[in-house]
Amino acid sequence: MNLLAKKNLSDAVTRVLHVPGNYNGGQLEMTVVIDCNLPREYVKQTAFDIAAALRSHSEVFRNVRLNLLYWKSNEQMENQVVPLSFLQMGSSFEKYEELTEKKTLDALAGNLKLFHARSKLILALTGENVTVGDREELRRNMNPFLGKKSLFLCRSNPEMKWVRGAELLLQMETGR
Repeated sequence: MNLLAKKNLSDAVTRVLHVPGNYNGGQLEMTVVIDCNLPREYVKQTAFDIAAALRSHSEVFRNVRLNLLYWKSNEQMENQVVPLSFLQMGSSFEKYEELTEKKTLDALAGNLKLFHARSKLILALTGENVTVGDREELRRNMNPFLGKKSLFLCRSNPEMKWVRGAELLLQMETGR
């Protein structure tokens, strides 16, 4: 991750944490979603860069409750609670298996709404083959909170620009 990508991540995280009513101090709970369609080395390197950027971002990330969600398929999502330092060391990905499942964002958003609504920051690393099955279902799951707390990074994005969940919804509605 180059300097500009780290700056984009830092700015995006700051915007999410400063959403009114989101994070008021104390221990931060966050979720990192890993699309299991991504290659193992890409995931390890990107997770390392994310953890390093977050730890240099502020003291808030020194003691964080991190939920690591492996998005294997629409029906199978595996959650682990790990320290942020495990992302930097890569030890969270020892059992990582690359899959080629077709997935929909509305299924992910439904899982996040049910099990990760307490997270104040949600970072999702997604592959190129993620689609939207039901736009209305996605909109219902992302509103009112997940759209403001979530940041998505698609592997096909060469600038590594993080997109907020609310902006993602707007892009889908306008067809951009």
